[in-house]
Amino acid sequence: MTTDSAQRMTISLPPEAARYLEEYQQAHHLSSRSEAVLKAVQALRDQQLAKDYAALARENDPERVRLLEGNTDGMEPGDGSEWL
Repeated sequence: MTTDSAQRMTISLPPEAARYLEEYQQAHHLSSRSEAVLKAVQALRDQQLAKDYAALARENDPERVRLLEGNTDGMEPGDGSEWL
């Protein structure tokens, strides 16, 4: 069963990564380290989505192209190479 509530998670980071996360949080006026981690997760998801779109574009499958036509999920049209 899925819920919309947040799940608690404890993570350990090397000191330099923890420092960067805190600096990022402060520089971008984020309310918490959790919000900074969420931004990182979203960036990873966006990167994977771009790679997936690029792979689909390389396949050049006319049926997939037809299904994806006009569906950019908020991304600019392109082959995704600018995200790699």
